[in-house]
Amino acid sequence: MRSKEVAIARVAFGEIQAAFPELTMILDLEPEHVDVAMEIPAQPGLSFPLHLNLQNRDELHLSASALWVEWFPCTDPSKVSQYVEAVSGLISGRFRILEHRRGTRTIRAELQRPGGTQWETLATWSTFSLPWPAKTVHVVRNVAAA
Repeated sequence: MRSKEVAIARVAFGEIQAAFPELTMILDLEPEHVDVAMEIPAQPGLSFPLHLNLQNRDELHLSASALWVEWFPCTDPSKVSQYVEAVSGLISGRFRILEHRRGTRTIRAELQRPGGTQWETLATWSTFSLPWPAKTVHVVRNVAAA
């Protein structure tokens, strides 16, 4: 285990826990496939689960709904700050996930924050998609906290 990077992730997870003490968050220091992980289940105050982890030595990952994005290297303090802001923004309801779907399959998910009169995209996940059926848009936002 890489102690420097794990320590950085634990500090970031601790900041998130301190900002939302009313939420249950489960820290796993020895997960099977990643370096360290934290689960934040759906619960009163959070309408969807989040999974946070450190993997591949220096990547801070966030997955929620269809979104899966990473910030690296975690040794860059600005990347850690962006990560904590993204997770906190989703939990607080200030940020949202905009999912683009073809049928019931999500083909693109964007992490967005308010930016004046429009939403600003901070991170994007996408996969290969055929041009049918027609694309629809779905918003995932923590309304319990907003």
